[in-house]
Amino acid sequence: MSVLHVATGIDLDNTAWGYSYRSTEELRWAWWIFRLLRWGGLVKALNGVGSLALRWGLPVEPVLRATLGRLFLGGETLEEALRVAKNLGQYGVQVLLDYAVEASEEASEQESAFLAYQEMIRFAGQHRELIPSVAVKLTALAPPLVWKQKSAGRLSSALTPLYEKGVERTRALAQLAVQEGVILMVDAEESWLQGAIDELVEGLMAEVNKEHPILYTTVQMYRRDRLEYVQGLLRRMHGYKPGIKLVRGAYVEKERRHAAEYGWPDPIHPDKVSTDIAYDQALMLCLEALSEVGLCVATHNRTSCMKAAQYVIMEGIDRQHPHLSFSQLYGMADPLSFGLAKAGFRVYKYLPFGPLRRAFPYLSRRAEENSSLSDQSGRELRWISEELERRQKRKSGK
Repeated sequence: MSVLHVATGIDLDNTAWGYSYRSTEELRWAWWIFRLLRWGGLVKALNGVGSLALRWGLPVEPVLRATLGRLFLGGETLEEALRVAKNLGQYGVQVLLDYAVEASEEASEQESAFLAYQEMIRFAGQHRELIPSVAVKLTALAPPLVWKQKSAGRLSSALTPLYEKGVERTRALAQLAVQEGVILMVDAEESWLQGAIDELVEGLMAEVNKEHPILYTTVQMYRRDRLEYVQGLLRRMHGYKPGIKLVRGAYVEKERRHAAEYGWPDPIHPDKVSTDIAYDQALMLCLEALSEVGLCVATHNRTSCMKAAQYVIMEGIDRQHPHLSFSQLYGMADPLSFGLAKAGFRVYKYLPFGPLRRAFPYLSRRAEENSSLSDQSGRELRWISEELERRQKRKSGK
């Protein structure tokens, strides 16, 4: 245990508990997948091949299902996702349900995503003890160009109806979430799209979060301007209770390429340390305002999780405070998630589901993130190796 673990009595490295829901065969298979993901060049090449194969209509779903889908996806249907949720629920871990589709330019796909989100919210409402929360992407409800133009303050007359349709759909989902008693978390997007999303979500939070934080915004703390944004949001929260999901961020290379292309300043903190500092500052601001703010600590960073847990313990706050939750991705950081749940905190596994063809961009992003973040994939390998060794010793009686 680390010093923080000893001080709090919380163990976030206990692989026996963290992998209790995984069979030895599943762990061996996961070890090989994470091992493969450390080969960055190979991962990019395979993602490119997979994308082309899907575009050409080749039958690659069985391969995806047996590899990345098996590790990071909760199934292709709501019923399959529910089975995963029931398994996690045995260990006190709940689900933040995500429809694993990316941004769309097609009107038919946007309407399809809207209907799918409605179905998810109603489904979660029927299984709130297992699935209390649902994630949505606004670029699945209206084209990215709409959010880009609106963020830049120059929405064309041709795109105005599409923006209004996106607003209408988002408001309908927020109202349905209130009706079903389900938390709705809006995913973050690239910085050049986020301004319009911030404006819309803040306005809707003022409408629907009068008594409880139902609608949450997501704040990517690797952006240089996000700490100031959180501070401003907390100042502006008059008459409602904002919901804030804090993440570090997912589009580093894309953000920097875009900024360089347009001659803009780099919007991302220069290094991981700066991002960590900003994240923990925002974390403490939200924790100090917890009676009025919904906070989801969505991170795989053990130190940030321990800081939040330690603050709650030292301040005598109920570990099941309705405004506080932690979240990690399905298929990753299991000792952290299960350790927090065992310590009595509310923990969500971010559980994507959906047709493999439409989920491929999500799966490929997970693969590339793990290949670029060697510390992350290395930690997963260490944890899994420790657990496999522990099980082998137990089996041999050592």
